[in-house]
Amino acid sequence: MNTGVVAGLFTGMQVGAALFMSQLVVGDVGVGLLGLMRYGIALLCLLPVVFFFRKSPPIAARDWPWIVLLGMGQVGLMITLLNLAVAYTSAARVALIFSTLPAISLCIDIIRGQVSGGRLSVLGIALSISGVAVLVGHDAFAARLIGSELIGMASALAATTIVAICSSFYRPYVIRYGGARLGVIGFCVSMLPLSLLVLLLPPGAAVPDWQASTWWLVLAIGVSSGVGYLLWFHAISRLPATRVTGFLALNPVTAAVLSLIFADAHLTPTLIVSVCLVCLGIACFALSPPAKAPDPEAAAVA
Repeated sequence: MNTGVVAGLFTGMQVGAALFMSQLVVGDVGVGLLGLMRYGIALLCLLPVVFFFRKSPPIAARDWPWIVLLGMGQVGLMITLLNLAVAYTSAARVALIFSTLPAISLCIDIIRGQVSGGRLSVLGIALSISGVAVLVGHDAFAARLIGSELIGMASALAATTIVAICSSFYRPYVIRYGGARLGVIGFCVSMLPLSLLVLLLPPGAAVPDWQASTWWLVLAIGVSSGVGYLLWFHAISRLPATRVTGFLALNPVTAAVLSLIFADAHLTPTLIVSVCLVCLGIACFALSPPAKAPDPEAAAVA
């Protein structure tokens, strides 16, 4: 079995689980501090991997600016927007919007000339967008969308777009330098902006007042993020970015199942239809024939 497929499957589940757990603690921990702690723990998880498996060549001077910029976007900006999203709307909505990532990623790859979209790919885009439209449209007509909900969903869409852009441009660097090293760089360059965000958006509860369950959830989010990023980069190195993002079909399913088990949530007909449409859209990406893409090394930013 292709290890990239296994890594992609785990990543899809990890994203949904992390969104669910983040929603449980973001009120007390705060958007900024949750991001800082999450990637601080993830950084500690990846450092031993880089130390014991240093086989890739030194990073070329011309690649450093792009790697830093991609790391800042993929880690710092993305997680800030996702934490902001789950602070204003449900993890299920955020997970569903985030699952349109393959559609957005495919559009970016087509614009870059990296892949050509066939009929199944176009159908996948239509189904994924329809799933979000059903959810948002129903709630809008039912007057269930308030200003804070719109802020959360807009933040989720912005985070999704940033991940799609970074995933498309990351692949040549991952192949050349290794995912663990790029993950460490991304975490490091994001520490400063995440620290500043803590000052702007302080925790909702004082740290000494946090319950033990909050500490355990933050630890679980951080460790899973470190492993998740490592596997995500591995999948990106083995498969085209558009196909890797297709595994995020597991994202809303995982978040919904965890909400049913641990948060006493109720599945609404609208959410069920939306999840089904998005999953059908992602299935179209998985079933579409692989497109020939240029050599990643040749496509690297000069």
